[in-house]
Amino acid sequence: MSNTTMTSTAFIAYNFISLIGTIFIGLICIFMLSVLLSSIKRKHDVVLILVANNYLALLAFALTAIPINIDTVRGDYNFYIAEETFGCRIQAYILYSFITIIFNTFALQAAFRFFRVVSPSYVWLQYGLTYAVIIPILWIFSFLSVLPVHFWHDIQLMPTESICVLTIDGTRGFIWCTLIVYGLPVVITSIIYIQLTRFMHHSSMTVSLRARRDVIVIRRIVLVIIILMLIGAPSVVLKLILPFTDLGKSFFYRMSNMTIVIVMLALSLMLVYVTPQVKEMLMAIGKSNKVTPRYTRQFFVHATITKN
Repeated sequence: MSNTTMTSTAFIAYNFISLIGTIFIGLICIFMLSVLLSSIKRKHDVVLILVANNYLALLAFALTAIPINIDTVRGDYNFYIAEETFGCRIQAYILYSFITIIFNTFALQAAFRFFRVVSPSYVWLQYGLTYAVIIPILWIFSFLSVLPVHFWHDIQLMPTESICVLTIDGTRGFIWCTLIVYGLPVVITSIIYIQLTRFMHHSSMTVSLRARRDVIVIRRIVLVIIILMLIGAPSVVLKLILPFTDLGKSFFYRMSNMTIVIVMLALSLMLVYVTPQVKEMLMAIGKSNKVTPRYTRQFFVHATITKN
């Protein structure tokens, strides 16, 4: 088998992994949202509302990424010939915006827990109605923050991929997206964690169990974001070494796409680790599913004995 054939096979495999990954993300998000929404209706818990916002952003990413990955797979088999149109560029812009929203939702979670510990007297910051206003504003801000990349025309058609992407030649757009998508949420969340830790150490008041839990959650959020940045580091490294190697642009785009999907899939699973309430909710559902069959069996045994 020639090197070209092996490379082509690997590229196609990358796209299939990305496509399957986005489908799994969508299924996980649909399941989690269905569970969360039923709990939110009963409890009106702000924490669950913020987690539902995380999963809604991940679902929006999956629904946007699935058709993009399908187009790439179709292009690999010459079933589809892409054209650089306004719709193609907008589709890519929306995808990058959703990625930005996903990381910003973690910063919002950290901010909520920070204010709940440091400023408990501001009760309005703990109301679900407050975040019903803040969340749409956050989404709008995320869309606007990525908009310069579209106006700079750094989102272009990559013929070998059959989709529009953030071009590797647009250094300005690449740096801007890296700072907005990863840099800003990480800096904000890290500052929140540092300030909250200082507050806990210097506070003369008795620290509540909930406050300690909030600190732990923020620490987990920082840890998760750092891990995800490390997972995404290969894309940045490839960008830097690409001019000095024989690696093609197609390899860079496909590896970057697969990396993003892996990061989002990891996020959809790590949210359970980050938020204790979600973990407890899922464990309660699991216990109820285990208990029900036992009582059902006992009922049938009792009915059989009575009948006999």
